[in-house]
Amino acid sequence: MPTTQDYEFLLECANVIGVDYDERENRVQVYVSQKVPKDELGPDDDVERRVQEVDGVDVDVVDSGYGEERDGFDARSILQPVPDAAAGRESRHRPVPAGVSEINVNSTAATAGPYPARLEDPTAAVWRDGLEAGELVRLSNNHVYARSNEADLGESIVQPSPQDGGELPDDEVGELVGYVPIEDGVRVDVAARSVERERESTVAYELDPEWPTGIRRESYEDLRGETVTKSGRTTGVSSATVEATSATVEVNFGGEHGTVRLRDQLVAGYMSEGGDSGSPVFHDETGELAGLLFAGSAEQTILNKIGNVERELGVELLTTEPDDDAGDGDETGETTVPVFTTTIDRTLEADVDGDDSDSGLSLSSITIDGPPAAGRTVPVTITVASASVGEYWLEVDGDRTTFELDESHDDGDGGYRRAVAADLSISSAPAETIEVRIRGGGVRRS
Repeated sequence: MPTTQDYEFLLECANVIGVDYDERENRVQVYVSQKVPKDELGPDDDVERRVQEVDGVDVDVVDSGYGEERDGFDARSILQPVPDAAAGRESRHRPVPAGVSEINVNSTAATAGPYPARLEDPTAAVWRDGLEAGELVRLSNNHVYARSNEADLGESIVQPSPQDGGELPDDEVGELVGYVPIEDGVRVDVAARSVERERESTVAYELDPEWPTGIRRESYEDLRGETVTKSGRTTGVSSATVEATSATVEVNFGGEHGTVRLRDQLVAGYMSEGGDSGSPVFHDETGELAGLLFAGSAEQTILNKIGNVERELGVELLTTEPDDDAGDGDETGETTVPVFTTTIDRTLEADVDGDDSDSGLSLSSITIDGPPAAGRTVPVTITVASASVGEYWLEVDGDRTTFELDESHDDGDGGYRRAVAADLSISSAPAETIEVRIRGGGVRRS
């Protein structure tokens, strides 16, 4: 089955700044900075012809509203000048809610993002020395807090932003403590600052105070056609429909970085302007935190998937502040860890084979119950399926377990499915994929 990356060759075409493949509809969505009549396109720039030459899938060409040829979407806080803030969001807020004016003191204006996030793996990204797992941080974009990789760890973050009157020392709310470097192929534009807990709010300005009701870490394809809502410094509360769920986009970060390619992005309709970078984005129906806003155009808004933000930065986003009296867990005292779910044809590569070719055992998905950091062994849940009941075996990292598929595992679709617990050793720092050898089959009885 094709994936979005199979169509990244279209980014070589004139005006093309984003692509997304929808496997449910067998459709490629191509974002262009301006639409050009077909008779003005050379053969190498005619995306419909190039796609149909490959495999004949349906093609939608979507105008991003620039009216001229561009190299990419705009990071939402690099353009000069940044527009004025929405009423009340340019003010000094203590405690600081998400959605108000906040940025690195050496920059212009942007948005305070989600809080609280708990550091789980200080080796997952660039983090300040001495920072330990368990510390709380607030998130926004790399280009907001870390000035697109240019900032030194320890640089001051102010609320409100300098363009809105923020200055040192009175308006400092934290220091840059971590970020994922911006580079081609990255999935996130994210950074973190330090916090003083009594000066931080867990709510998003002018949104339902109960949001987030949860953190969306999987099933992002289900958001296609759904409404998402953000709270941001410039355009306040606004909503749009999700158009793409696995897009590869070109984004202009300015300066020496220029245009950078980011993969696995959500694309929604217009709901942001310059200065909205860092806004938390929620699924409107459920209140789940789903995305981190960082780029867009006059017609689209680009969002990092919040599950990718957690994975790449090595943090866990929480729905409430943890209770110190309850230990290192949530307010009930239970330990909470991030859960990473992926299917075999996407982030995690796996191979299922066995010595019984007639077993019909297949791998549906793998859930990693903890940050996939180098040198760690993490518990995983492997969901397997078969058309037949019986006894089966599964082997991960050389450790084999046997299990039964019986009538209680009926998947309602003519087969049988169950989850099997195992341990997975992460030998090296994961980039875009984690390579795992999984073997399985039916148990033969003599």
